[in-house]
Amino acid sequence: MHNKITLLVTALLLSSSLLFGKTLVTVNGHAISDTLIPPGYEKLDDLQHSNLMEQLIKEELLHSKLLKSSLVNDAQFKKVFNEQKQVTQEQYKKRTGKTLNKNQIRAIKGSIAVALYQQKAFKNTKVSASEIKEFYNQNPQSFNYPDSIEIANIIVQTQSEANKVHKKLKKSTDLDKDFIKEANAHKQNGYMGWFGKGSAPENLFNKAYKYKVKTLLNSPVKTKHGYNIVYLLNKKSAGNIKFSEAKERIKQMLKQKRVIEKLKNEVEELYGSAEIIY
Repeated sequence: MHNKITLLVTALLLSSSLLFGKTLVTVNGHAISDTLIPPGYEKLDDLQHSNLMEQLIKEELLHSKLLKSSLVNDAQFKKVFNEQKQVTQEQYKKRTGKTLNKNQIRAIKGSIAVALYQQKAFKNTKVSASEIKEFYNQNPQSFNYPDSIEIANIIVQTQSEANKVHKKLKKSTDLDKDFIKEANAHKQNGYMGWFGKGSAPENLFNKAYKYKVKTLLNSPVKTKHGYNIVYLLNKKSAGNIKFSEAKERIKQMLKQKRVIEKLKNEVEELYGSAEIIY
């Protein structure tokens, strides 16, 4: 959650300009200035500008409601806000030499409030077993998967370096440990996860899929990204995900969908009765 909030607020503020703080629109008496959006918005066409204004208005309505709620008195809110304010302020000052203004600090509070509101709403949302089963039965295409591989991978830019790394790993007596260690030495994570057929370079996928699991491919594979040293961790043939395997993922998805729909309805209700002055 901390990471999601950090990404959200950083994207919002670090691209902002603190030049003049021109008021774009006033919502229920609160002025929204252009310090909250990237410069260059003046170049948007009429439709893009209209969509931007609508987004800013709806964000303000939601922020305003939540910042008046008991949520801001929550210990978790205060902790996350203080941490995020400090991080964003440091990054913003480093980039611009200036400090955040009141509107930007309020935007941080609002963004955190929305994230924590969704988190709490998600925890309290209930989905019945029959709803989960019904979704599974009505969406069979969502639970089909193609031939798939799970791999670890190291990418280097020259064949000589690839051969050197490959030769070293072929001698390993503990490939799980040594592969990640070698990847880290090249400033890479190593573990890449699962790839369905069509989601990885074709020549890499086709070669890896022929191997036995827990096997280092016998030579590096060249792709547009460079020379790949590939360790096949697992693979599975195309098939259907069983309900027992899918039900938890369906439950999480349905809960998230319900939270988003509820939030959207609340915002639309606020929007319908708001005093908006351009």
